[in-house]
Amino acid sequence: MDKAIVFGIYDFVSFHLGSTLLNKGFEVIGIHLERNDPIPFLEEKRLEVGRNANFREISLCGLDAYREVDDNKTTLFLSLYDLYMLKLEPILQEQAVLKSLRQYIAPNKNLTDIVFLLPIQMLRTNEEQILVKIINQVIEWGKPNRFFYLPTIFGPWQPSGYLFQQALLAKFDESKIQVSEREWTGDALFVEDAVEIILSSMESQNVVPDTKFLIESGIENYWNQCVEQLQLEDRIKEIKQSKRLDIDKNITRVTPKMLTPFTEAINKQLDYLGRFI
Repeated sequence: MDKAIVFGIYDFVSFHLGSTLLNKGFEVIGIHLERNDPIPFLEEKRLEVGRNANFREISLCGLDAYREVDDNKTTLFLSLYDLYMLKLEPILQEQAVLKSLRQYIAPNKNLTDIVFLLPIQMLRTNEEQILVKIINQVIEWGKPNRFFYLPTIFGPWQPSGYLFQQALLAKFDESKIQVSEREWTGDALFVEDAVEIILSSMESQNVVPDTKFLIESGIENYWNQCVEQLQLEDRIKEIKQSKRLDIDKNITRVTPKMLTPFTEAINKQLDYLGRFI
């Protein structure tokens, strides 16, 4: 991979992915999705990546006109995980969204593969039908695909729908704390660890297209352990635990080489929050 196109560049995991790629020296084209609800800290995120000469932001409409003739091998990153956690996956049902992506992908011979970032819930049978339909449509475009299934991801810029971000916000304004029905309570992973796993797995010479990866912390009940460290047990009336999954033997399970300690990770998240709220 020489160049990356990141769909929804200012969404949580997508933004960290794009930032990490830029720091590694890759060219990144960020597709900014215009939508009715404002993206939190949008201008701060723009400033963070905009100073990098390898970054270019384009709108979805701009993708129709975006054509470059070069020999750079390009990867398209589609974080359906971010849209799912924000309950915005219906955006992908809009005709213009997939049409713009298809019109770019079809003639682009240098697009080597498409990487899906997906919620772990999709490993259940017959779950999240909107996302399944979208994935099947993209697969029909005939490019190699890779699939990464993510548990709860936390870290700087985490949306307020996640429990950990709510807990940190409550330090400033005593806001309500509630577990979203979409948050996976079986595991958690610091966003920087998750991004490194994704990129290192892609760099492996032994990985074939259409491989499915399950990203894990490697620690049993890690989400619950994080909740205990945040001392949230008495502030949450009820936590509906996510049901355990039977993982298909064809799915490659990967953990970070060195897990960032939770205290260090959550302090980074708190530091960002304190600087920007």
